[in-house]
Amino acid sequence: MVGHLPNTPISSTAHQNHGPAKGTDLQPRNGPDDNIYADETAPGQTPSDETKRIFELLRSGEIGAVDELVEKNGLSVLSARDEWGYTPAHWAALDGNIEVMRYLIERNGPVDLSCLGTQGPRPIHWACRKGHSAIVQLLLKAGVAVNAADFKGLTPLMTACMFGKFATAAFLLGSGALGHLTDINGDTALHWAAYKGHAELIRLLMYSGVDLQKPDYFGSTPLHLACLSGNVSCVKILCEKSKIELEPRDKNGKTPLQLAKSHRHSEIVRILQAEQKRRARWIPPINELWALLFGGAGNSKGPILLFMVSVLLWGYPMYLLKCIPLTWNLLRGSHYCFIYWNIVMWISWIVANRRDPGYVPQNSETYYRAIKQIPYFDKWKKRNVLLSRLCHSCRCFRPLRAKHCRICNRCVTYFDHHCPFIYNCVGLRNRMWFFLFVMCVAINCSFTIYFACYCMAIEGIQLLYVLGVLEALVFCGLGWILTCTSVLHACMNLTTNEMFNYKRYSYLRDKKGRYLNPFNRGPVLNFIEFFLCPPNHQANDPQNYQILSEDIM
Repeated sequence: MVGHLPNTPISSTAHQNHGPAKGTDLQPRNGPDDNIYADETAPGQTPSDETKRIFELLRSGEIGAVDELVEKNGLSVLSARDEWGYTPAHWAALDGNIEVMRYLIERNGPVDLSCLGTQGPRPIHWACRKGHSAIVQLLLKAGVAVNAADFKGLTPLMTACMFGKFATAAFLLGSGALGHLTDINGDTALHWAAYKGHAELIRLLMYSGVDLQKPDYFGSTPLHLACLSGNVSCVKILCEKSKIELEPRDKNGKTPLQLAKSHRHSEIVRILQAEQKRRARWIPPINELWALLFGGAGNSKGPILLFMVSVLLWGYPMYLLKCIPLTWNLLRGSHYCFIYWNIVMWISWIVANRRDPGYVPQNSETYYRAIKQIPYFDKWKKRNVLLSRLCHSCRCFRPLRAKHCRICNRCVTYFDHHCPFIYNCVGLRNRMWFFLFVMCVAINCSFTIYFACYCMAIEGIQLLYVLGVLEALVFCGLGWILTCTSVLHACMNLTTNEMFNYKRYSYLRDKKGRYLNPFNRGPVLNFIEFFLCPPNHQANDPQNYQILSEDIM
């Protein structure tokens, strides 16, 4: 996305890793304007010898000699510009020279001036371009706006996403950078990340709450740009979101699939066509039916309404009007058990629905400590793991085994799944109640089948009894499946999320990348720990301890 900087020392590397420049003409459009970062320098600037000398000393880090020059000629030399219109702060930011930048700030030198030219990047843009998070931190402390834009609307966050600087982007988001801002072409940070193929940044922005379908001024969505540039991993991540429209049209009338075909990105064409076929199916595959049980219904109230209508408007009236008159005297003990398990079922459902599943506190001190330490994460061996545990939506440092629920929009401790039948997440504080609920559903439906068959033996086969048996069979099967899987996961000391997505979590792999469950203590102890007394993994988390214990200035 970066064009050339004519006649500057960095002009030769501006395009090296970022592809050829592309224009922004409507017919046709080949992506975001790469020349948005091309800067036409102001002509006719001839720096004096003193100016050349101050730049040489600053770039070489000779603070003592610079100080002598400042004492001799005054602070105005720190505001000088070189032959390309850049200030000393620009070069300190580009070089990542913390000492020079700190010196400029201490001597009240200008650290937020735009360079002379058509682009007008500020020093903070150059620091983000190179991923110098420590420089960005210094500039923000000096009062530079975190959303400062250059002449073409690029913010520091856009620049970091454009060049794939994950740590810097995370630091900016934690410092208040806004992901919805656009440049002069309407492109957001997500557009640039998708176009440049930075999948990890797409995921970061995705979980920061940005709009995944926002079009730019040419009608291009991030999916358009990912297909345009041939980034398979980016397309896969965007297609994971079932709410994303697969066939939006830009102002040229092109869909993402058409762009992928025209640019001969065969793998992306295959992925999009497969996703379109999957969404067009009348009967979803088994894995999606299973996902429905474990939260695939999203924020739909369909499953919980189906359960309520089936029980309250069909099951109970049939029980009261048909079953009790026929079988109360014959099966009184069974009726007492049925009533008891129904009471337990509703109590457990209410608690599972209303209880906090274990939300991680928002705006935590650990999060802000971690944000301050991001510029120094390169000194840590597990930098990417630590960054991945920062949640910029909840502004918290997720404990081990916690996950952000996109439906509740909160991080949940021991996240299991989001269950549409209780319309709540299942986590540390309500998973025992969820287990009781699904077990009660299974037991009650088994009783229902028994009562219905007994009634049919007395009165003969009738349509109402047949419908009641079929309905009970569905919920009975569902209840026993959920009950058995809950017991299985408890005996393995794994959550449903970990069971299905174990490849995502480094703590479930050994040094060779093979599956390893470090929480397995045997079925009995696992079951007790899972439901009754889970250990405090946060207190024993070395990464959490490192963030809390280190005091980085």
